[in-house]
Amino acid sequence: MVSQFSYSEVPVEAHALRLRYAHGERLACQVEDLRLKKGQCLVLCGPSGSGKSSLLHLINGLVPGYYQGEIEGSLRIGQLSYQEASVECLASQVASVFQNPATQFFHQEVLQELVFPCENQGMTASDIAERLAEVTKAFQLEPFLERPMESLSGGQKQAVAIASATMQGTDIMVFDEPTANLDATGVERVQEMLLALKQQGKTLIIAEHRLAYLSEIADSYAYFYEGELKELWEAPVFLAYSEKKREEWGLRTSDVASYQARVEELDRSFVNDRSGLEVQNFGVYHQGGYLYQLEHLVLAPRQVVGLVGANGSGKTSFARSLLGLEGDKTGVVRWQGQVLQKRKRLAKMAYVMQDVRLQLVTERVEKELTLGRASTQLDDEVLKAFRLSQLLGRHPMSLSMGEQQRLMIAASLLSDKDIIIFDEPSSGLDRGQMEQLATQLQLLKAKGKLVLLISHDAELLARVCDKVVDIGNLKTS
Repeated sequence: MVSQFSYSEVPVEAHALRLRYAHGERLACQVEDLRLKKGQCLVLCGPSGSGKSSLLHLINGLVPGYYQGEIEGSLRIGQLSYQEASVECLASQVASVFQNPATQFFHQEVLQELVFPCENQGMTASDIAERLAEVTKAFQLEPFLERPMESLSGGQKQAVAIASATMQGTDIMVFDEPTANLDATGVERVQEMLLALKQQGKTLIIAEHRLAYLSEIADSYAYFYEGELKELWEAPVFLAYSEKKREEWGLRTSDVASYQARVEELDRSFVNDRSGLEVQNFGVYHQGGYLYQLEHLVLAPRQVVGLVGANGSGKTSFARSLLGLEGDKTGVVRWQGQVLQKRKRLAKMAYVMQDVRLQLVTERVEKELTLGRASTQLDDEVLKAFRLSQLLGRHPMSLSMGEQQRLMIAASLLSDKDIIIFDEPSSGLDRGQMEQLATQLQLLKAKGKLVLLISHDAELLARVCDKVVDIGNLKTS
């Protein structure tokens, strides 16, 4: 994966940089001085909405190419400045991995998606084949090459997005939360790939909430708060700070080992409850095709149950089948002893999808929060917890991905359903928002709800779960 481009020893340099989005009331990104040397890894950290993604969008040309805004100051990418560099020009020099991988796909098949960047650059067939073999081996994507993109899990799609960016062969690569939907094995693979890219001399800029896996990769950390780059530390200095200090800054934990151990302990000790949500001889389907069967599972209300397993193990497919959205012969589903036919399940269950954009159907945030509810009364505590109070009049599609995610989580919390299913709800959430989510999940439990939490986030699972179910351990053919 040797790049065809060559840059100066300082490939990214910013001075007195200011960004204000069109119609924005405040600065979205403010950087007084930043110099990143070639081959280094810079980690952008800080609360959601603090300016991390905006800086990435400036570097890869999405601002002002796609997101309109006023830019002041100086920003140079290699030999180019933002004034003279088009999106197309920067795309040939900066590879990007976005927070939602589905937004960057061009093709319906994995193999086509992977080779597209190389074909776009006019590479020869033999060079493309050589690079493809290297990338697919590194990401263990060989079994997926002939698969359609829509058949992949969220984590698998994200792995393909990272591999696709790697296929571009650029010297500069920017990542917006590349591990958001990956399991522990997937995070390890990303860590290994980032290390390999760095060893090849790549310059990496990574915006992340999950910081633990980056401790051996990062050369420096940039802390953003309310749109401004507040602190810039060399890695040894940042890593020496205490967990309490990180908490004050709103950053996620630097050590997930204890949380992972707790999740594994809950998984080992799992036993069925006597009553509640019961599935028997339950078939799980994906896009109409049969995947596997669960013989018997019983989960009582007034608890949070984590659903875990490797990417692609069928966790989301189980949720969709349970809701009646997949398959015709899913088996018997009971709630408190009463059989729930498919058409009645949605009346009992709320669902927050991994890609929340697919659930946004109204023209105002306020309407989205009250959709399907008998009462139009909103809970000020929930609005405050998820920073939605000032967004009630906005169109949901005008919100950022993180804001859309918070909106749908809040909508489910306000619903009158007995069973609430969350699919990776902490993806994209900072520490404060994750803790607020944990508090709200506990409140749901106290209200008698059964909460099913599909997640790879060991910190969240360990904080809130009463039980953990590894789907892989319950499958039968």
